[in-house]
Amino acid sequence: MPEMIETISQMLRHHGAVRLFRAAEAEAALAIVRAEKGVDCIISDFNMSPVSGLQFLGAIRTGLYAEVPRDQRFILLTGHGERDVVLAAQALDVSGYIVKPVSLKTLVQALQRAFSRPLPLKPVNAYKAVPQVPVPT
Repeated sequence: MPEMIETISQMLRHHGAVRLFRAAEAEAALAIVRAEKGVDCIISDFNMSPVSGLQFLGAIRTGLYAEVPRDQRFILLTGHGERDVVLAAQALDVSGYIVKPVSLKTLVQALQRAFSRPLPLKPVNAYKAVPQVPVPT
C-alpha cells in the first residue's frame, strides 16, 4: 500500500498537484480532512481496514462525518472490478473508479470527470440502503 500511495502521489505531482496528503486508512484520512478544513478530492483504495473504501465513501455520503461535505469528490481505486463493487460505488455516487494497476492516463481521466460535473446528492436514506460489499481476503 505505501508503494501505491507514493506512485499515485508522483503521478499527481507530475500533473501539477501541489498540496498532497497521504493516509493509509480512513481514520487517518479523516483526520487530515478535518485538520485541513476540506480537500479537493479523496482518492481511496477499496481494500482498507478496518473500514473499506466503499464504507468510507458511504459514511461521507450519509453525513456521518459532519466536517466532510456529503458531495466530497471521491475516487475509488481497486484491484477488483467485480460487478457488486462497481454497482455499490455507483450507487454511492463515486466521482471516479479506477481498476489497478493505475496509469497516469486513467488517473487524469478520473480526476477530470470528478471535477467536470457537480454531484447531485440523493437523500441520505438512499445511500444508507446501498448493500455492503465485503473486501476479498
